[in-house]
Amino acid sequence: MKRMVKFLSCLLAVMLLTGCAAQGNTAVEGSTEDGALTTQNASSETGNQNKQLRFLDVNPGTLRTAYFEDMFAKFEAETGIEVIYESVPLDDCANKITILGTSNTLPDVITVMDSLLGQLIPAGWVIPLDDYINDSREEYVDVINKVIFEQQEDQYGNLYTVPDGVMVQGVFVRRDWCEDIGYELNYDWNYDEYFKLVEMLTDEEQNHYGIAFRGGRNGINPFLYYLETFNSGRSYDEEGNSILLNNDTPGHFEDFCIPYMEGWAPKDAINWSFAEMVDNFVGGLAGTLLNDSEVAATLNENMEAEQWTVLPVPRSTADGKLYNYVNCPYSYAITDDSEYPEEAWQLIEFLQRPENNMEYCRAAGTCPVKKDVGDDPDYGPGGIYEMFVRQLNDPDLVIPCGWGAFDFTDMQQGTFHEEMQKYLLGEKSAEDVMTELGTELTNRMKQYLEDNPGTEVQKPMAVN
Repeated sequence: MKRMVKFLSCLLAVMLLTGCAAQGNTAVEGSTEDGALTTQNASSETGNQNKQLRFLDVNPGTLRTAYFEDMFAKFEAETGIEVIYESVPLDDCANKITILGTSNTLPDVITVMDSLLGQLIPAGWVIPLDDYINDSREEYVDVINKVIFEQQEDQYGNLYTVPDGVMVQGVFVRRDWCEDIGYELNYDWNYDEYFKLVEMLTDEEQNHYGIAFRGGRNGINPFLYYLETFNSGRSYDEEGNSILLNNDTPGHFEDFCIPYMEGWAPKDAINWSFAEMVDNFVGGLAGTLLNDSEVAATLNENMEAEQWTVLPVPRSTADGKLYNYVNCPYSYAITDDSEYPEEAWQLIEFLQRPENNMEYCRAAGTCPVKKDVGDDPDYGPGGIYEMFVRQLNDPDLVIPCGWGAFDFTDMQQGTFHEEMQKYLLGEKSAEDVMTELGTELTNRMKQYLEDNPGTEVQKPMAVN
């Protein structure tokens, strides 16, 4: 068991078993007239029956919605506090939160992505959580405590969110297709081998395409992941110049887009985003899908085990390192509009009790946030999340950088994929697209550095 200690020693296979339920016990003891002990809900003494919290989920789905509704019912039964579940589709969440924020009508607790923090924090729409988190900080797994929290403190000066799970990327592969063409799965591969498999799996006569190519919203993100493998995990140099402006970047962009340009993906993949990619992998149109571990839960529910498997993210062809975005895609934040911030934190604590968080992670396809969760077969040998755990323990793992700590919501909502689509349609050269995007990102980064003296450009992190 000591072999797991390096990164997830307290996350999965070597978890301590300390009786999680006792941590969340909010019942109080009383006595009847005859002296017999009774247990009554703590809400009877705190007056919580009249309190109501609103909760906004920015990525609703059958599993997530069912989980939250079940948890909120349990939370109300325990505390007397009602929680109203609200949701907004992921593609619309930035606009929705902006409308609610400007009108001072944000729910008490919202789920957010890191990409929204550059907008939420300067606007004052979310409150610092340091005072709430400090007493329990050591309970969180290393990747959260030593990476996620520290990065947030470095960028924003405080902690504003608490992750709901640890997300890892992988390549989902149609195992049955590979068997049909006699391809032996390689669990230690690089990007050249990955693109070769994409080509091999393409058979238009069978309506088989090698890749679920993301040409729609957030389609530029996988390219950044690929580009960073040639730049030691960096997205900017030390002066704040975007690597999109590097001389070799247009060539790397052209290479990345070859699967689409060569017909290894359907033509309508130019409009695919998350939902379309997953649907077409499940539906048998695409043979590979590079995405987060959350997809595993959907595949496990909708496909047979022999149809699919997970390979690690391909290693860099430049230095052999494993560059993987280990992140917390959704986190809980308390808004400045909340009338009950203490109760809102009580709800977050409830959701993060080890037994409750473990239930969420199995449904959401993430790794748990707390150390004390116990063993779980889904995350061990042969489990559907085994490959993600294996990557977290890889000695060559490097967590690369993102687009930046500044607000790039407008680019994410439009410019990024619009410019990428212009190249895919032959309307613009790779050099022109990279110059336009890289120039804008560089200007924003340098302005951010100027507005925040002492701030440094984010550096990649080797956790192990």
